[in-house]
This record gives sequence, C-alpha cells and structure tokens, in this order.
Amino acid sequence: MTRVWDLPFRLWHWALALCVLFSLYTGLAGDISLMDWHQRSGFAILALLLFRVGWWLWGGRYVRLSHYRTTPRRFVEHFTGAGNADPHTSPGIVLALVLIGALAVQAVTGLFSTDDIFNEGPLTRHVGDDVSAAMTWVHHRVFWIIIALVSTHIAANAIYAMMRNPIPLAIFTGRKEVDHPPTEQYLLRGLFTAAAAGALVYGALLWTA
Repeated sequence: MTRVWDLPFRLWHWALALCVLFSLYTGLAGDISLMDWHQRSGFAILALLLFRVGWWLWGGRYVRLSHYRTTPRRFVEHFTGAGNADPHTSPGIVLALVLIGALAVQAVTGLFSTDDIFNEGPLTRHVGDDVSAAMTWVHHRVFWIIIALVSTHIAANAIYAMMRNPIPLAIFTGRKEVDHPPTEQYLLRGLFTAAAAGALVYGALLWTA
C-alpha cells in the first residue's frame, strides 16, 4: 500500500464535501434566514477551489495537474478491467475535473446573483441587470449538475465497497495498492497555501465591498 494522497489533499476533499452539502442545504431549504450562511459557505468554496489550483501546481506528487490526464481509450479500459493500477482512475479524473469546473461556475455566479427582493451576491451591484439576471439563471441550474456528479461519485464508491475494492478507503488512509513511489505530505506548504487562498478571497471581497 503506497501513500498517494497527501494529508492536505485529504483535508481539502472533506472540507469541500462538507461545504458543498451545506451550500445545497442552505440554498434549497427555502429559509431566507439561511442565506447569510449560504453566502459564507460559497466564499469558503471559492477559497477551497483556489487552494486546489495551488495544490495542482505544488501539492503532493499524484494530486498535481500532470496526473489528471486521460484518454477515451483509458476511460473504456477501466470498465473492461484492462486499465492500469494508477493512483487515479480515468473516470475519476473526468468526474473530478468536471465537478471542480461546475463548482467554480456555481460559486462565481453566486457572487452576482440576486432574488430581487431579499438577497443578492456581494458583487451584484457592480454589474448591470442583464448580467446579474444571466448569472442568477445559471446559478439556479448548475447545482443540478453538481448534485448529479456528487451522486455519481458516491454511487461509484458504494459499488467499489460492495465489491470489496479498497479504493474508497484511500481518501481516509491516503494509501492505495499501486506500484508507485509514495508522495510527500507537504504539511507546511499546505498550511501556507490554505492561508493564501483564504486571504485572497477575503481581500477580494473587502476590496469590492
């Protein structure tokens, strides 16, 4: 068993999962009093996405962007059992990239969204009504894509678990059965990257306030 997921990546994964679930709940509950928390959760997701961009560049060996490459052939081979034992599965790469893209769209459009009555994003007043209406339209629909992707991710791991495949345990232990050298943990680098991502989001919100 080789350590393929560093600790900062695993903490990021669970923090993002909690924030996404919380954002879905506060956004869909129909309780106006939860909208402030919905916005805060959106800001946290933006910071987590910025962290992930940084971690793509200087994170653990197997979470860098160079390891998020696949082909249609490798995608099909995974389901035929002919794929290689790599840290990432080909479908996992596709799902991760699409999900991160969808979350980025959802978080950014939320900054410009408004219900024209009680709530509006912090940047809504900086754009015209047409732009805000378009952003709101997208924000009110992309979450369905996010729900579908998250459901697919959970279902895939449930199937792995039923097949007694240890893949789902890797996000807890960081280890998978692959013939690759272990990754470093980069704990201090992860701490600085998280602090920088949070500071960038907070500073940008203050600057545009």
